Amino acid sequence: EASDPGIGNKPVLEVFYFHQVFRNYWLGYSERCHHFVQKFFAISKPGHFFIYVIKFYHGLNSLDMIKKQANYSKSKEVDEIIASMKVVASQSESNFRNKLELLEAEQRGLNNFHHDAMIFYKAAIESARKNKFIHEQGLACEKAGFYCKRMKDNEKSLMYFNQARECYEKWG
Repeated sequence: EASDPGIGNKPVLEVFYFHQVFRNYWLGYSERCHHFVQKFFAISKPGHFFIYVIKFYHGLNSLDMIKKQANYSKSKEVDEIIASMKVVASQSESNFRNKLELLEAEQRGLNNFHHDAMIFYKAAIESARKNKFIHEQGLACEKAGFYCKRMKDNEKSLMYFNQARECYEKWG
């Protein structure tokens, strides 16, 4: 693409695509996020640290797309992402445990396993807090808040949204 910086400079493109995935996920641009995930995967080497962070956001984005569009064709892709995140979380728990737990919480919630979803949301929040990923703690709180809202538990929903706001304010 003409708008891509560093044409022919793979490391620059990887960083550019990484930031585009991150930015577009946080801004709620699902299709753009998905586009840059595909661009990133097309040029990245297996095992690169960024790949697993991209997989995390790709998994969350896919789950969000399933919720919005009932696009269950992405379910298998989410299963594969969770399987790979289990492996990387076993090798680097402090970096990836909370990400895995949040993906599992979202998947369990989507599949109507309420009790399991709440266990994974709480674990993701605690793991992110423990490892000082304040933005991912906020994200886990926000996702838990939306899940509780869908389950008509307004009191818990408000509690999680307030926790998310506090995290995001600390994050800046």
